[in-house]
Amino acid sequence: MSPLAPSSLSPGALAQTPFGSGLRLTEDRLDIAEAVLAGAWRTLRAAGFGEAEVQALFDQIADRPEDLARRLRRMANAV
Repeated sequence: MSPLAPSSLSPGALAQTPFGSGLRLTEDRLDIAEAVLAGAWRTLRAAGFGEAEVQALFDQIADRPEDLARRLRRMANAV
């Protein structure tokens, strides 16, 4: 099963993430987030990353959300 299956991104599962208690996404925002993550998955695979490498990368990012948010803000501000 793909790690991007709808069940893995259910609003209940997101509410338990370290991004904040009670985080709720509307269905359309959840669809957008799923599409973005699926695009990232396909891009990494096309760049030569193996499936296990991509999964490990997603797992590593999920373990450090604060670090990811900080890196993404820095990248966005550099543009």
